[in-house]
Amino acid sequence: MKNTRNTPIDTAKVVIGLAFALGLVNYLDRVVISYAIGPIQRDFGVDNAGFGLAMSVFAAGTLAVNGISGVLLDRYGARRIWALGLILWSLTMFLMGWIHYWWLFLAFRALLGIGEGVNFPAMNRAIADWVPREKRTRATSLALLGVPGALLIGGPIFSALIDQFGWRETFMALGVVGFTIFVAWLLLYREPEKKRASSAPTLAEYGAVLRNPTLLATAWSFFGFGAILFFGVTWIPGYFAHEFDLKLATIGWFTTMPWALSIVGMVLVGTLSDRLYRASGNVRRARIHLIWILQLFAAASFIPLASVTSSGWAVFWLTLGISFSMSANGPYYSICTDLFDKSAGAATGIIVTFFSASGVLIPFTVGWLTDSTASFDTAFLMLAGIVGSGALGLLLFARPEPPTEWP
Repeated sequence: MKNTRNTPIDTAKVVIGLAFALGLVNYLDRVVISYAIGPIQRDFGVDNAGFGLAMSVFAAGTLAVNGISGVLLDRYGARRIWALGLILWSLTMFLMGWIHYWWLFLAFRALLGIGEGVNFPAMNRAIADWVPREKRTRATSLALLGVPGALLIGGPIFSALIDQFGWRETFMALGVVGFTIFVAWLLLYREPEKKRASSAPTLAEYGAVLRNPTLLATAWSFFGFGAILFFGVTWIPGYFAHEFDLKLATIGWFTTMPWALSIVGMVLVGTLSDRLYRASGNVRRARIHLIWILQLFAAASFIPLASVTSSGWAVFWLTLGISFSMSANGPYYSICTDLFDKSAGAATGIIVTFFSASGVLIPFTVGWLTDSTASFDTAFLMLAGIVGSGALGLLLFARPEPPTEWP
C-alpha cells in the first residue's frame, strides 16, 4: 500500500470489515456451543456444572494470552499475530467435531480460547494504526457489530443446523469458515509503513499502563460487561428451557431481541461518543460517562429477572439489560487507544484479560448456582451486583488526563 492521502481512509474500511468478519465467526462459535448444550451433555454425560466448566476453560485459554498478545501486537503488528491466532482457532474448531472424550474436548476448548484470545487486542491495535482518534469509537463499534450480529443470527441458524445435521458437523463447518477468513486477512491487510518493532513501547511505558487508575477502573467495569455477555452467550437457551420449558427451535427465535437492539445501540452510542470527543476532547465526558450510565441501567434491568414468572417479561428485561450493556462496547476500547495510542495492544490486553476472567468465572458459577438452587434467581442478582459495582468504580476512579502521544 502506498502512503497516499486517501490510503488511511480506504485501509480503515478494510480493517473495520475484516474485524467485523473475524468477530462474527469467533462469536458464532460461542453461540453454537450454547445451542448444543443438550446434545453435548448427552454425548459426554455431563451436568450443568460440567458444561459450565467447558465454557470456563475456553475463557481460561483466552485469559492466558490476552496480555502477552497485546504486547506482541504492539511490537510485531496485527497482520502476523492475528493470523496465528486465527489459524489456531480454525483448526481447533474443525477438529473438535471429531472428539469423543470429555477430557480431550476440554483441552481443545482451551486451545480454541488461546486462538481467540488474540482477537480483540488485535482489532484495537489495527484500528489505532489506521483510524484517526476522533473517529475510533464509531469505527470500533462497527467492527464489534460482529458480536451481537453472531448472537442475533446464530440462534435461529444453529438451532436448525444442530437439529438437522448434529453439533459435530456444525463445528466442522465453522472451522472451514474460519480458515476462509484467515486467507482473506493475509491477502487484504497490510501494516502501516512505520515498523512496529522500531516504535514498540518500553517496559517503563508498559508499567505506566498497568498502574493507570482509569484503565484499572475500566478493566473492572469490562469484567461486568463480560459477565452479562458470557451469561447471554452461554445460558440464555438453558434459562428459557429450564424456567419456561421452551423447545430449542422456539428459543432460537425467541431470544433475538437483545442482540438486535444491541446492534442499534452500539452504532448510536459509538457515533455519539465520537461527537462528544470532537466537541470536547475530554475522554471522561465522551467515553466514561456513557459507559457507567449504560452499565448502571443494565444492572437495574437484571434485578427484576429474579422474580419474573412469564417468558414475555423475561425477554423484556433481558433485552434491556443486555442491550444497555452491549451499547457501551465501543467506548471501552476507545479509552485504550485514546490514552495509550502507542501501546494500544497492551492496554487492550489488560481490559480484555478482565473480560476473559469473567468468562472463566461466570459460566461455571451460574451453572453451579442453578444446580444448587434449582433456579436462575440468585445468578441474576449476582450479575446485577457485579455490573453495578463496575459502573460506580468508573464514576469514582476513572479520571483520565488529556491524551498524550509518546515520542
